[in-house]
Amino acid sequence: MIALNILAVAIGVGLFFTLLISQALGLAAGGLVVPGYVALQLTDPLSVVITLFAAFVTFLIVRMIASYVVIYGRRQTIIMILTGYLIAGLIDLFLGSLVTWVDLEMVGATAGDAEAQVAMLESTTLMTIMETSIIGYIIPGLIAIWFDRQGVLQTLCGLAVTAVLVRLALIVLMPEALGAYEASKAFHMPGW
Repeated sequence: MIALNILAVAIGVGLFFTLLISQALGLAAGGLVVPGYVALQLTDPLSVVITLFAAFVTFLIVRMIASYVVIYGRRQTIIMILTGYLIAGLIDLFLGSLVTWVDLEMVGATAGDAEAQVAMLESTTLMTIMETSIIGYIIPGLIAIWFDRQGVLQTLCGLAVTAVLVRLALIVLMPEALGAYEASKAFHMPGW
């Protein structure tokens, strides 16, 4: 059996469903590769929310810049992707700083505080935040482009439908590879 890269398959299936949804409903899914990436992260909703937040902030920043400078076409696309890249980098930097801060708090704990520090570290909320990362550096910019082109709600609806369809297709087509991907993601903790 040929071992296929789960991301490549997710992107390919995402392209298929993006074509289907755009032809049937007239909705774009936030870029051609975005549904594949988002489908692989649906089990981590905080990462999806942070990515969508970064896309929305990118959209607002570029819209604000466009009120002072003429931005359209290729220039607008590049500025959206660059701004999304910078916002994603800042969010990743913040999340990495949070992990570093927790590490430093653990090191600085006295003997009496050690149990409290470990209990704080093991809390599910803190672990969820520490495991969260933005979905790619380019993805927020791609989503922001479609926020501008077709509207925020329409893009979110198209992305949600397409990402869920891609995820379901991956569950049917390659459940073992998807399970292995999820298991490898569970053992990777950023900053550790």
